Amino acid sequence: MTCTLRLLAVVFMSCVVSRSSSAKKANPSVVKAANFAIDFHNRRSNYIYAYKVVDILSERVELYTPTRVKYFIDVRVAQTNCINDGNVSLKDCSLRTNAQTMDCSFVVLAVPGENTIPSHLLSDSCT
Repeated sequence: MTCTLRLLAVVFMSCVVSRSSSAKKANPSVVKAANFAIDFHNRRSNYIYAYKVVDILSERVELYTPTRVKYFIDVRVAQTNCINDGNVSLKDCSLRTNAQTMDCSFVVLAVPGENTIPSHLLSDSCT
């Protein structure tokens, strides 16, 4: 009975591993996921100017073995000087003077082995 309970605990822990951290210690994969999310959000919106991530407010990462990672990210974004034409490279965009800001929540799924990591925006909400 004890072995069965231990085995179930190990199996459960291997399925989902969750990690949270403060925004000040955002790791590069979280930054990449946040940038992917705002790029996707910009393309789906009718904003005149593109927005870019200026701060990661919070993050939570869930690992689903063997190969999926789900990012729950809250960010602050600000309006740039770049026209939002769907092909804009946010790296080259400076922030507008007195840029309008929004807080956004994104859920991003990364599946290693696909062409782009991260690869799926599961949800997005900006206010």
